[in-house]
Amino acid sequence: MRNLKFVRALMFFAAVTAALAGGAVRAAETTQVVNVAGIKSYDLFGEAGNTVIELNLGALAQVTSITWNVNYTAFDPSWLADMEVHFSPSAGNAGVVFTPSITEEGGSEHSEGSANLVDLGLDFKVGADGKLRIEFSENYKDLNPGEADGQWDSGSFTIGYVSAVPEPSSYAMMLLGLVAVGAIARRRQNS
Repeated sequence: MRNLKFVRALMFFAAVTAALAGGAVRAAETTQVVNVAGIKSYDLFGEAGNTVIELNLGALAQVTSITWNVNYTAFDPSWLADMEVHFSPSAGNAGVVFTPSITEEGGSEHSEGSANLVDLGLDFKVGADGKLRIEFSENYKDLNPGEADGQWDSGSFTIGYVSAVPEPSSYAMMLLGLVAVGAIARRRQNS
């Protein structure tokens, strides 16, 4: 009878620990900010001249949101609607494309907002290397090679993500729980 109570207590602890650890991983969204001031927009996606920034989010982290507050300029004859930013794993096999404007002419604009990628069904995971690749590009090249079609004048992107690995505090909580269950089991056996 005592062994059955111990097994039940252990199963209860395991279920609670799994729920707490899983909840901690899902709930602990972390952010990184990317300053875009002065980044030029040169060529089509994947071309060598484009600015690429890589953020280390941790292996298999899930990108869950993107928030932006940016000012940008398209140099005539390029259009504001041609400027874009690609967010993807370093392997480039998933991700999202951000186009801040629908204006089909040159000039300057401001854009701000946020996108919950989970709600939109657009969330994605980075690879085992943990790198999020951010490439600033054009969807149509208007000017001569080596000349920028546009520029990100100021502002930033904030990337929200969830780590695939539980926080150290989750491991500490699980270890503390195991010690408590062991102490209870030992106490019951001695009485």
